[in-house]
Amino acid sequence: MRGEPSRTVVCYVCGSKFTVHRKLVVTRRETVVRPDPEACPFCDTPLKTIAPLDEGVAKGLVLTGAEFPEEKKEYGTAEDYLEEFTLTEQDVDALLELAQGLDYAEWARDNAERLQRRKNPSVQAVSRFLPKLQAQVESGALTARLRQAAEHVKEEYRARRKRHLAIFERRKQQQ
Repeated sequence: MRGEPSRTVVCYVCGSKFTVHRKLVVTRRETVVRPDPEACPFCDTPLKTIAPLDEGVAKGLVLTGAEFPEEKKEYGTAEDYLEEFTLTEQDVDALLELAQGLDYAEWARDNAERLQRRKNPSVQAVSRFLPKLQAQVESGALTARLRQAAEHVKEEYRARRKRHLAIFERRKQQQ
C-alpha cells in the first residue's frame, strides 16, 4: 500500500517548519493512517489542517449559528463549527466577514436552480429555512450570536497560543 509522501508543515502557532510522515497503525480491530508527529515538535500544538475558507463554509456557519437542524446535528454550536474550520483568530475574522457578506437572495436563487435540476431534500430544507435565517440576520440576532461565538473561540485560541508559545520558548532555551 502506498501512502501520500511526507510533507513539510509550518506550525500555525510558532511558525516552525517540520516534516510530517504518514504512520500506519494496526490494531486487532482496524488499520488507521495517522500523521507522525501528531503535534508540532517545537511547541506541542496539535497538527491540524483546514480547508480554504469560502462561501460554502460561511453558509455552514450561518446555518449552524441559526440552529438549522441538520447543521446543528452535524456540527453542534457555532463555537464548535468555528473551531473545526479555523486555526487562528485571523481565520475566525475572515470567516465572519465571509458570513456577513452572504447574499441571501442569490442563495435562494441558486437553491431554486439546483432543485429544478434535481430534487434534493437537504437543499429543499435549506430553502424553506432561508426566510427564517434572513429574518435573524435582519434583526441582528444572528450577527450578535456569531460575534459572541467568535469572541469565545478567539479567547480559546489566545490561551492556546500563549500556552504553546511558552512551551516553544522553554524548549528553545534548553537547546
